Amino acid sequence: MKWSQFFNTSIGKKLLVGATGLFLCSFVIVHLAGNFQLLYNDEGKAFNAYAQFMGHNSLIQFIAWGLKVVIILHALIALKLTFSNRAARPVKYAINPGNQTSSWFSRQMAIMGSILLIFIVIHLANFWGKFHYAEMPTRTYAGIEEPLKDLYALSYETFQNVWLVILYVIGMIGLSFHLIHGFKSAFQTFGLNHKKYNGLINFVGVWIFGILIPIGFALIPIVIYLKK
Repeated sequence: MKWSQFFNTSIGKKLLVGATGLFLCSFVIVHLAGNFQLLYNDEGKAFNAYAQFMGHNSLIQFIAWGLKVVIILHALIALKLTFSNRAARPVKYAINPGNQTSSWFSRQMAIMGSILLIFIVIHLANFWGKFHYAEMPTRTYAGIEEPLKDLYALSYETFQNVWLVILYVIGMIGLSFHLIHGFKSAFQTFGLNHKKYNGLINFVGVWIFGILIPIGFALIPIVIYLKK
């Protein structure tokens, strides 16, 4: 079987979803670490320098565009899998088996993933799009020669809108639900689930990716809103 044919099968699509999902998991760690610099009491020096580096380094930009492709690929394949599974069983069970056949999280993956995708589009429009394609004020700092685009000020201005803060919290709830099931599911897809490691995989998937990371992202707009 050719690779193109293999990845058009159900198991091939699941492997692609798992691989792209794990790649995106590594990204959220780096992104959260960078975003926490918004809370430093340094008038935005650390965060704006970080944004300048991330936005103008050729290698980082290549990875960033690849990341956007991966997000789209992950979403499209996952949605195609969902529709294929529903089409294969057009008549619903007479009795809903509930968690006897799947977890609640797995049954909500399409909904939570769609919420998350909408959130990502809004997030990119609010920050990435403006940083790269809109006129932005700049700010100078001691020890840094060139003026930096003031993405720090834009972030604080954006999160004075309480509805955007609420939207970001909802987006992180979607991320939490998505990762609680998705992280463990990716390891199962690759056949890496084993009784020796399942406890660690579940702990990392639930407590780190499913709870701590989404809470960290959600706290940033909340703290910014309350500081002002």
